[in-house]
Amino acid sequence: MRVAHVIWSLKAGGSETMLVDIANEQARSNDVAVLIGNIDIDEGVLQSLSDRVAVELIGRPPASRNPWYIVKAIRALLSFKPDIVHAHQESFIKFLRPLSFHKVITVHDTNQRLKDVQGYDAVFSISEAVRHDILAKQTGVHSTVIPNGICFSAVKAKTSYGQLPFRIVQVGRLDHRIKGQDILLRALQPVSQLFGGQNVLIDFIGEGPSRAYLVALAKELGLAGQCRFLGGQSRKTIYEQLHAYDLLVQPSRYEGFGLTVVEAMAARVPVLVSNIQGPMEIIENGKHGYCFIAEDHLDCSKQISRILEDSQTEGFAEALCTHYQYARSRFDIADTARLYLEAYKRVAARCLE
Repeated sequence: MRVAHVIWSLKAGGSETMLVDIANEQARSNDVAVLIGNIDIDEGVLQSLSDRVAVELIGRPPASRNPWYIVKAIRALLSFKPDIVHAHQESFIKFLRPLSFHKVITVHDTNQRLKDVQGYDAVFSISEAVRHDILAKQTGVHSTVIPNGICFSAVKAKTSYGQLPFRIVQVGRLDHRIKGQDILLRALQPVSQLFGGQNVLIDFIGEGPSRAYLVALAKELGLAGQCRFLGGQSRKTIYEQLHAYDLLVQPSRYEGFGLTVVEAMAARVPVLVSNIQGPMEIIENGKHGYCFIAEDHLDCSKQISRILEDSQTEGFAEALCTHYQYARSRFDIADTARLYLEAYKRVAARCLE
């Protein structure tokens, strides 16, 4: 099968890294191309695409209305002659609609403005949370859930627990209005008072518009000496270093899935998430991780303290192994890629009827 994935940008976000993993996996036995519309590209993410994946860079400045870039993209698709075009943003339908190729889309997040997913032959969601969000915005749209996945063998595993200092990590775009890093900082203050400041440390991995605000907030809360803002890191580096942490916290206000939660589970690191639907799906409503009341920094603080204490008990490592096995059974990238390929074939068969 010939599969063309289309995406506007290729930065270090969840949808982009998921696309890279799916394309690489599908390219093991299929002809796969990735068409990137805009010039905003993270070179590290681009270089992580397999040599087996054909890459087409359109080079469009973001928001440009120059029709030449659309013509260039259409020509690239016509040249590749895909059996299926897999879009990762709804707006691609504007120029895909006249083309005869089968067209599908994956919606990667909640809280998105959706206008015309009905223009695609099939709609996929990365979680039940996203599927419900689509249905709320476009009644009658059928969406199939195919969960995101990762390569578990690439993640180094944690083997010891209960040491101090207790090291927390938060991985994601520094945009507190969505990702809620401010909630985590406010939660850290009472934990530090309870266990001693230098016994609880936190690293933020990622870049984004809230960096200056979060650095200032950490200083205001008296946490500057316990917080590090490490900037963006390659996924390879993250996979090699996650095992050194004692807890990953995802305090998001909005989240369609939460790939970093799966990555921490792969590293056998405990996870704490806000109790919104996407992340709660991953941890099976608390069976395979911890949760706190969304927006409630005091409850977040309470749960961090609980996890710190739990980590020093017998059986903690065994529980983390169980969480790992569960995550691997549900979120392996090989299964994600296979489910998409099977879905493409169903779309093609249905369109021929």
